[in-house]
Amino acid sequence: MIEDLDESNVDELLGILAAKPLDNITMIADCTQLKPWCDIRILKQNGKPTAAFSLYHDLDFLAGAFWAESSASLHTLLRDFDDQIRGESLVIICNEDQLKILSAVCDNVVPIRERQMVADNSSRLSEWGDVPPEKLSPLDADDLRRLYINCGIPAWTPSVLELGPFYGIRDVKENIVCVAGVHYVTRFGAEIGNVATLPDFRRRGLASSCIRAVADELLDDIPIVVLHYFEENRPAQLLYERMGFSYSDSDPVYFTKVKFD
Repeated sequence: MIEDLDESNVDELLGILAAKPLDNITMIADCTQLKPWCDIRILKQNGKPTAAFSLYHDLDFLAGAFWAESSASLHTLLRDFDDQIRGESLVIICNEDQLKILSAVCDNVVPIRERQMVADNSSRLSEWGDVPPEKLSPLDADDLRRLYINCGIPAWTPSVLELGPFYGIRDVKENIVCVAGVHYVTRFGAEIGNVATLPDFRRRGLASSCIRAVADELLDDIPIVVLHYFEENRPAQLLYERMGFSYSDSDPVYFTKVKFD
């Protein structure tokens, strides 16, 4: 039986996902804070969930996330999405075990390795910028849009400002030149992201100050924060390691391109 995610089954699914929160942090976010932007369905066999798939409908490209006990259960569930994904290219974020399941379902799998790092209340995060960041609000949306475009991140949307804290640093002309924020915030954990610094202001520790401010606020209320970076992004690696983030037990994860034929 395949069901849409709703109030009658969400707690049961979250109970399964929360058993391994770092493995399933994206799917947890989809089932909670990001649910309005997702089409989420659950496969139940013998009355118990065996797979769940989330397809985003707020992006300029197809993307999704999943949890599954086996490749067979994922394959059964994905057939229910045939009218949306058959013959289409998708991006799916998954861990190593999920990548194996996905690879058994689809031949056209191109994984791009990402690293997952974490911090909690026991972490001693450091920052070395000499300008204190300020908390931003939706009133800063236009300034942030310009910053992200100038940093080559045109896909940013103002709606994320409603999801959790954003901190930024301005130049002498009051333009935002560095920012860090979130991708989502749940009671199980949050993902720090949307980090950007204009080229002329890099290597000054500004990003460390913004990221630290976001992490400190989040960790007042939730147990852990995560962040991801593409493995080849050496500057991000050096920044996060120097700040004191550690690699998670679920590291690495994969930004996976697939096509369902």
